Amino acid sequence: MSVSEMSVGEMSSWRNVGTPLWAHKIILVSASEVFEAMFRFDSQNGKVENVPDVEAAAFKVMLSFIYADDLSELSGDNAMAVLCAADKYGIEGLVSHCVQIPIQNLPNVFLAHAKARLFSLEVGK
Repeated sequence: MSVSEMSVGEMSSWRNVGTPLWAHKIILVSASEVFEAMFRFDSQNGKVENVPDVEAAAFKVMLSFIYADDLSELSGDNAMAVLCAADKYGIEGLVSHCVQIPIQNLPNVFLAHAKARLFSLEVGK
């Protein structure tokens, strides 16, 4: 099924743990070649896709980015899980944002290390 043949209302459900997450196929296809390949020959509306290797919270963050360019739920705590999901599904813009999270926190790490050394605390053991 090509994008032009896809109805705007066609939905797909994503299940990991808990409540399924619903998303419009046409939105996903427009965001990623990976999603386009997944849905190219899939005419079944409402099909449940299992994603056992992606955390549900990370998938939600990815959907927020795809739908609204929303990064409000992306944090240092979930950046690696979101990075794995974004990389798996080819969401390059989100990959770039995830990679920036640890870089932004490097000054804090170096400051903490310097303070620990100042007070003769063991670091990294």
